Amino acid sequence: MFLRKSSVIRDLILISAIAVLVAGCTSNDGSGEPTAPSSTSTPTSTTPSDQPSEEKMHDISFMSYSYVRFPEPESPGVQAIRDKFAANVQSQFILASDFNTKLSVVMASGDMPDVVHIQSADANYIKWAREGAFLPLDDYIQQYETFKLVPDAVWNQFRVDGKIYSIPMYSPTYMQSITIRQDWLDRLGLKVPTSYQELLEAAIAFTHNDPDGNGKNDTYGFAMAEKNTPEFSAGAYWSGGWYHKDQDGNYIPGTIGPGRREVVETLSKAYAEGAVTKDFAVLNWAQANQEFYSGKAGIFIGIPNGMEESYYMGLLEVHPDAVVTSIPYFVAPDGSQGSLLNQGYFGLTTLSSKLADDPEKVKKILTILDYGRTFFDPKDRTPDNEHFDWLMGGEGNGYDMTDGRAVVREGAESIAPVGYMFAREEWRPWAPSNEANQYSKMVYKDPRMQEFIGKIEAMEVNHNKTPYADPSRGIYSETWAQHGLELTNYLNGEITKMISGHRPVSEWDQMVQEWKDRGGADYIKEINEGIKAKQ
Repeated sequence: MFLRKSSVIRDLILISAIAVLVAGCTSNDGSGEPTAPSSTSTPTSTTPSDQPSEEKMHDISFMSYSYVRFPEPESPGVQAIRDKFAANVQSQFILASDFNTKLSVVMASGDMPDVVHIQSADANYIKWAREGAFLPLDDYIQQYETFKLVPDAVWNQFRVDGKIYSIPMYSPTYMQSITIRQDWLDRLGLKVPTSYQELLEAAIAFTHNDPDGNGKNDTYGFAMAEKNTPEFSAGAYWSGGWYHKDQDGNYIPGTIGPGRREVVETLSKAYAEGAVTKDFAVLNWAQANQEFYSGKAGIFIGIPNGMEESYYMGLLEVHPDAVVTSIPYFVAPDGSQGSLLNQGYFGLTTLSSKLADDPEKVKKILTILDYGRTFFDPKDRTPDNEHFDWLMGGEGNGYDMTDGRAVVREGAESIAPVGYMFAREEWRPWAPSNEANQYSKMVYKDPRMQEFIGKIEAMEVNHNKTPYADPSRGIYSETWAQHGLELTNYLNGEITKMISGHRPVSEWDQMVQEWKDRGGADYIKEINEGIKAKQ
């Protein structure tokens, strides 16, 4: 599919990220933090170039998960780390779907490896941190350049009782933004929408005014799928993030907020005009993609990273004059203009608390982590860059240069040291900004696809003026752990009824109260208590 569902997008994007990395794709936090080290300089004062032969060899046990690539426990990649850092990495890779079960057994045994990847800051992570399983890392953060690049908004998501117990692995802060057929707008004499009213007008025009000029009534506005996806958020104000507050000053989830209500009202009016996928409630995400990229619908969503190029090429094969552009974030009623930021990390690297008595080994581990996370400008990802070349296993071994870009070789997971840099196959370096990644140029091949993605990147730079970090992230709610699926399904079901005309949107407040009575009120209470505790 062209663009994955938001609930699984990070997992599916990152399955192929090692290949993307070597092709030049890296990621960022979008926070405007200091610039990362250049590719020609030593990334930190603690990073060695070549280890003296007399340096103490450290055995480092390492447990991680993987999706499709499983590096061998003894390989050229392991040997390269051994030679460079005097570190003998003893790795264990587990199928991602089995990892949490295996990890729970390992943690219960009290025999945690030196380094373990955690998939998320869930209840188990919090429990293990409080039980003293992990080494506190607060004192080390300022000693390593790539750790210093991580913004507080990311660190705060997995602090436990005020302490940092893990190093985040990188994920961009991009969220989905609305895209639209520019050629249809031009043919109908319409401008790119700047509000939901204008977006509704465009959707209705796409439905009734033959925007593709074929003389048939075969087009419409919004392409949608089950569970009311995508959410068509034109900024944080309309997103599902905890942006709004109630009359008592408590944060509430955006899914019941005034912004989401405006979106639902827009979609409800559009549906009544035939301007929304008629059977969206039973269509899966791939089918919604097909509705847009076959040329039937004119409004969908996009994101700079993780797009499937073949889908866009398929649209252009059928409709060679098609032009898709990115709609700038709308200016919200409160004057804000910007997106809800993605969480900005994917997975956590934890160290065993048993290492507290071996600070030399701790520094060795963090030095290797830091070295493997160093960001390089795309132009510096070449064999001439010794740091990059070493990480990737060397030109002709771990990768080949093709059309000016490094492309991973088959089987490189056991050749490239990066596969063992405590980073999994989804490893990406920590970029200093979203735009530094240059996804449009470095990931996608066809110039037309590059132009399309470039429009989304340019929109993010020019119109994401007040990006918003969700204060609820990293806060555990027992109510949500037990009843979150039920609450989500109820809300999705009622909103589906409203969009399709089976329940009036005027009953929004009544629906919200019903949701609260089902446990939503307790959820809101617990999240706000967590937010206040962090302040």
